[in-house]
Amino acid sequence: MKKKKTAALLQRLVQNRISRQEFEELLQGLEDQETVSYLEESMKAHFDSIMDDFEKENRTNIEKKNLEKKEINNAN
Repeated sequence: MKKKKTAALLQRLVQNRISRQEFEELLQGLEDQETVSYLEESMKAHFDSIMDDFEKENRTNIEKKNLEKKEINNAN
């Protein structure tokens, strides 16, 4: 399976917009070691991106709470 097609199917999978036929095609691609390696790298990159976004949002929320506490303490 070509990388472009694999990437498109993987995108549809993570967006939960994949058809049964497309999913079966993606599964058939798992028989090819090159496709498996590409999928592994792509899924890791996708997961890392999600985790980076989560950590950034979490840091921002913590900083906001700390600022609010500091403002309350300064007001007292």
